[in-house]
Amino acid sequence: MYTKSIVLIEDRRLEQFTKQLLQRKKKAVETTIPLLTKVSAIKEDIQKNKNTVNLRGEFGHFVKENGLPFLMIMDYHVDFGLSLQEDPDKRKLVRTFLLAFTLLANAKGHGDASANIVFVVDKNMASTISQFSKYPSFLLEQIRTMDDRVNSIIDSFAADRNKVKSFFKITYIFNPEEGKYAPEIERLDNIVDTFDKIVAAKLKAIKTKTTTEMITDTLKPAEVICRATLEKIIRNGKLDQVREEAKKRYIEKNIHLEGAITTKTLPEVTKRLLATFQAMSKVNPFKKDEKIFINIPDSSVIDGSFASVMGAFLTKSLAGFKGISLNMGKTNSEKVKNSEGYIAIKDYIIKNL
Repeated sequence: MYTKSIVLIEDRRLEQFTKQLLQRKKKAVETTIPLLTKVSAIKEDIQKNKNTVNLRGEFGHFVKENGLPFLMIMDYHVDFGLSLQEDPDKRKLVRTFLLAFTLLANAKGHGDASANIVFVVDKNMASTISQFSKYPSFLLEQIRTMDDRVNSIIDSFAADRNKVKSFFKITYIFNPEEGKYAPEIERLDNIVDTFDKIVAAKLKAIKTKTTTEMITDTLKPAEVICRATLEKIIRNGKLDQVREEAKKRYIEKNIHLEGAITTKTLPEVTKRLLATFQAMSKVNPFKKDEKIFINIPDSSVIDGSFASVMGAFLTKSLAGFKGISLNMGKTNSEKVKNSEGYIAIKDYIIKNL
């Protein structure tokens, strides 16, 4: 990750100075993929195909091979010779990469990373781009597609402004006036140093998270407990008598997950949850529209896989029950909110933040 940068600038001298700067900083630049190397190659492809399918495909291949780029520097406006309907604001290049990055931010493995983007803009854009730099969610709200599913991902992501700001690191330099390249290269020099610090912090956080998840690898799967009736309790799908201590602790028809709900244990935990619903159907069935609370206290351990796996389980395996809510402790709620699969589960969570 962050091993290469992508430079897409029409001004040949600015492109050259930018690549020289990155070379001095010992930052590799993509040179082998034409669509990620020259704006002219993108123009030719778009004019031929009237879409950015090939560009998106090449970028996907780049990310698969190299991870997210250390730096992406590109022109904010590019005239691809398209109609007003096809590209009304000359931002097709920007929209293409913002969409690609947004989908990556919500995919497994990239949610904790960052998209480090430098736009090359005219000076009259300074105020607008400054706002996008402070609030990148404003920019994401402007990208739309013909795919409702993709739009849903964009809207959900843009709505979480803190997460968007953590992922998108957007800044800018100006198109040089009258050949005055030095001030913009100096500004870019400082930007590269700033991104170096951001990347170092991101990599440290990812390493810490990975280490933490390795530590949780030995924990036992969470117990799934549901007070079925006044005198009966279901523990991991098996019916038993309620002991005095449990009578005080568990509310009837509330489900509790107590223990580890992690990458290693989630298959067993979801199996126990399903068994609990099956056991309840025989003694005190949950109704399809009944409020069903699944309680996950902060004493229960979750990791980065919880949101996506649990979200998929609730959506598919328990799809018939419309009233399920996750009642999480504040710390676990915060962990889930900052995880890459948050969108899959956000609608189930009772807001405890």
